[in-house]
Amino acid sequence: MSTPGAPAWLHMFLDLPRERWEEAVEFWSAATGWALSHPRGENGQFITLEPQCGDAWLRLQAIDGEQPRIHIDLDAPDREGAVARSMALGATPAWTYDGVPVMRSPGGLLFCHTVGDDAAPSFARSEPERVLDQVCIDIPRSRWEAEVAFWTALTGRELDQTRSPEFVRLAEPDPHGGLRILLQLLEGDHGEVRAHPDFAVAHRDAETRRQVALGAESLDVTEGWTVMRAPYGQIYCLTDRDPLTGKVS
Repeated sequence: MSTPGAPAWLHMFLDLPRERWEEAVEFWSAATGWALSHPRGENGQFITLEPQCGDAWLRLQAIDGEQPRIHIDLDAPDREGAVARSMALGATPAWTYDGVPVMRSPGGLLFCHTVGDDAAPSFARSEPERVLDQVCIDIPRSRWEAEVAFWTALTGRELDQTRSPEFVRLAEPDPHGGLRILLQLLEGDHGEVRAHPDFAVAHRDAETRRQVALGAESLDVTEGWTVMRAPYGQIYCLTDRDPLTGKVS
């Protein structure tokens, strides 16, 4: 059962430098294997990546004069109530764009309150090799407790401890799931909260080679994941998780 006031659907937005927009869009379409929607917005600055089945959860946005980043959109039928709820939990307003409230978490991560469709969204796992299905929120040690408490309450999801003490996951509220949220404790004490996207991949070595051929760079290889850098500079990870379940292989 979902928590009253919790978002009905989450979208991950990759915010891409406008000067590298075309290159970045082409990369993410090839890396995910998903088709591109028609551009939207007054300057064509929004594109959705369409999965093979189910509703979309990954979107791209062109931004001016900034480094690549991630923000999360939270769909809810009552946007005014959702804003009041997130502020009561510790969020602060950042700005408003075209009627959409842009907020910051207690640690500074951007997110937006959006209005979802009346129909219940569908998250379908149908791709056995790879799926970009998780946002990892990277949290400095001094902000850890407050940020974990905020995202747990805001999403209405329960904490799920992983095999590693520096990670906790926010469990999906139903067996079909949706965009997964992983919280990572960073070694440093200071700085704002940031985030990066994670793929679940069936064969990490082969997928690393494939994405390197698309222009990405492999930065670090660990026991459970490989840190990658997209051609335009965004950091992301390939993780040893089953694309059809999202769970650790």
